[in-house]
Amino acid sequence: MDKKIHFPKGLIGLENYHDFMLSELPDQTQFWLLQSLEDEHFGLVITNPFWFMPNYDFELIESEIGQIGAKEQLDVFVTVNVAVIPENITANLMGPIILNQSTGIGFQTLIADKRYTTQYKLMSAKLIGG
Repeated sequence: MDKKIHFPKGLIGLENYHDFMLSELPDQTQFWLLQSLEDEHFGLVITNPFWFMPNYDFELIESEIGQIGAKEQLDVFVTVNVAVIPENITANLMGPIILNQSTGIGFQTLIADKRYTTQYKLMSAKLIGG
Protein backbone atom coordinates (compact mmCIF):
# COMPACT_ATOMS: atom_id res chain seq x y z
CA MET A 1 0.00 0.00 0.00
CA ASP A 2 2.72 2.54 -0.82
CA LYS A 3 1.09 5.93 -1.27
CA LYS A 4 2.73 9.28 -1.96
CA ILE A 5 1.57 12.04 0.40
CA HIS A 6 2.26 15.76 -0.07
CA PHE A 7 2.21 18.12 2.93
CA PRO A 8 1.86 21.65 1.47
CA LYS A 9 2.96 23.26 4.76
CA GLY A 10 5.28 20.47 5.89
CA LEU A 11 5.02 18.98 9.36
CA ILE A 12 5.19 20.89 12.65
CA GLY A 13 8.85 21.66 13.29
CA LEU A 14 9.76 20.01 9.97
CA GLU A 15 8.41 22.57 7.52
CA ASN A 16 11.13 21.78 4.94
CA TYR A 17 9.80 18.26 4.41
CA HIS A 18 6.82 18.15 2.05
CA ASP A 19 6.80 14.83 0.21
CA PHE A 20 6.51 11.43 1.88
CA MET A 21 5.74 7.84 1.04
CA LEU A 22 3.27 6.06 3.31
CA SER A 23 4.22 2.38 3.54
CA GLU A 24 3.21 -0.58 5.60
CA LEU A 25 5.88 -1.84 7.98
CA PRO A 26 6.74 -5.53 7.53
CA ASP A 27 4.99 -7.85 10.01
CA GLN A 28 2.99 -4.96 11.51
CA THR A 29 -0.73 -4.39 11.40
CA GLN A 30 -0.95 -1.18 13.45
CA PHE A 31 2.14 0.77 12.37
CA TRP A 32 3.17 2.45 9.12
CA LEU A 33 6.24 4.34 7.92
CA LEU A 34 5.94 7.90 6.65
CA GLN A 35 9.25 8.11 4.78
CA SER A 36 10.56 11.44 3.51
CA LEU A 37 11.16 11.50 -0.24
CA GLU A 38 13.49 14.48 0.23
CA ASP A 39 15.76 12.86 2.82
CA GLU A 40 16.20 9.08 2.72
CA HIS A 41 17.47 9.16 6.32
CA PHE A 42 14.28 10.69 7.74
CA GLY A 43 11.01 8.93 8.39
CA LEU A 44 8.33 8.70 11.04
CA VAL A 45 6.57 5.66 12.43
CA ILE A 46 2.85 6.43 12.65
CA THR A 47 -0.26 4.65 13.88
CA ASN A 48 -4.01 5.14 13.88
CA PRO A 49 -4.86 6.36 17.42
CA PHE A 50 -8.32 4.82 17.43
CA TRP A 51 -7.01 1.25 17.89
CA PHE A 52 -5.68 2.10 21.35
CA MET A 53 -7.89 5.11 22.21
CA PRO A 54 -11.35 4.68 20.66
CA ASN A 55 -12.60 7.99 22.14
CA TYR A 56 -9.76 10.10 20.69
CA ASP A 57 -11.30 13.24 19.24
CA PHE A 58 -10.55 16.78 18.17
CA GLU A 59 -12.00 19.39 15.86
CA LEU A 60 -10.57 20.59 12.60
CA ILE A 61 -10.99 24.22 11.64
CA GLU A 62 -12.38 25.09 8.21
CA SER A 63 -9.02 26.31 6.87
CA GLU A 64 -7.47 22.93 7.74
CA ILE A 65 -10.26 21.05 5.99
CA GLY A 66 -9.80 23.32 2.97
CA GLN A 67 -6.12 22.31 2.74
CA ILE A 68 -6.92 18.65 2.33
CA GLY A 69 -10.25 18.25 0.58
CA ALA A 70 -13.23 16.07 1.43
CA LYS A 71 -13.86 15.76 5.15
CA GLU A 72 -15.37 12.28 4.82
CA GLN A 73 -12.29 10.57 3.41
CA LEU A 74 -9.74 11.54 6.04
CA ASP A 75 -7.41 9.21 7.91
CA VAL A 76 -5.93 10.20 11.27
CA PHE A 77 -2.50 9.10 12.43
CA VAL A 78 -0.19 10.01 15.31
CA THR A 79 3.58 9.74 15.42
CA VAL A 80 5.16 6.99 17.46
CA ASN A 81 8.39 7.33 19.42
CA VAL A 82 9.98 3.91 19.07
CA ALA A 83 11.97 2.54 22.01
CA VAL A 84 14.01 -0.60 22.61
CA ILE A 85 11.90 -1.43 25.66
CA PRO A 86 8.26 -1.88 24.55
CA GLU A 87 6.92 -0.24 27.71
CA ASN A 88 8.66 3.01 26.64
CA ILE A 89 7.00 3.27 23.21
CA THR A 90 4.91 6.44 23.14
CA ALA A 91 2.52 8.22 20.80
CA ASN A 92 2.13 11.96 20.28
CA LEU A 93 -1.59 12.59 20.71
CA MET A 94 -1.21 16.38 20.55
CA GLY A 95 0.00 16.53 16.94
CA PRO A 96 -2.22 14.30 14.78
CA ILE A 97 -1.43 13.90 11.11
CA ILE A 98 -4.47 14.07 8.85
CA LEU A 99 -4.28 12.38 5.44
CA ASN A 100 -6.62 12.30 2.50
CA GLN A 101 -5.23 9.26 0.72
CA SER A 102 -7.50 9.76 -2.28
CA THR A 103 -5.98 13.21 -3.01
CA GLY A 104 -2.53 12.43 -1.59
CA ILE A 105 -2.60 15.57 0.58
CA GLY A 106 -1.82 15.73 4.30
CA PHE A 107 -1.28 18.15 7.13
CA GLN A 108 -0.47 18.09 10.81
CA THR A 109 -2.45 20.00 13.38
CA LEU A 110 -1.78 20.88 17.00
CA ILE A 111 -4.32 20.03 19.70
CA ALA A 112 -4.41 22.08 22.89
CA ASP A 113 -6.34 19.56 24.97
CA LYS A 114 -5.24 18.63 28.49
CA ARG A 115 -6.57 15.08 28.01
CA TYR A 116 -3.72 14.36 25.60
CA THR A 117 0.05 14.24 25.84
CA THR A 118 3.01 14.05 23.48
CA GLN A 119 4.20 10.89 25.25
CA TYR A 120 1.22 8.58 25.66
CA LYS A 121 2.50 5.11 26.61
CA LEU A 122 1.05 2.60 24.17
CA MET A 123 1.71 -0.46 26.31
CA SER A 124 -0.18 1.08 29.22
CA ALA A 125 -3.11 1.79 26.93
CA LYS A 126 -3.29 -1.79 25.70
CA LEU A 127 -2.89 -3.24 29.21
CA ILE A 128 -5.78 -1.19 30.58
CA GLY A 129 -7.89 -1.44 27.45
CA GLY A 130 -7.35 2.06 26.09
